[in-house]
Amino acid sequence: MFSRGIKEVVKRAPLSNLLTETDGPVQFFGPFKNKMTTPSFIPLIVDAIAQMKEVEEIEVADQILQNFTRFFEITIV
Repeated sequence: MFSRGIKEVVKRAPLSNLLTETDGPVQFFGPFKNKMTTPSFIPLIVDAIAQMKEVEEIEVADQILQNFTRFFEITIV
């Protein structure tokens, strides 16, 4: 689904430095090739990150949420 270069960056980057988005010009491979990116892809991206980092999806999702709130200075109640 992702290029070798993107996989290497994700593996090396600390999870505390990652955010997810769907508007970038990412070149998907496999079943998503040539498809428009949508927010519905976020769970697939979180799953892919979890696989690359060999951790549970919930750990990635929780950390991404923490990163989001820290970056945008948002408090979630």
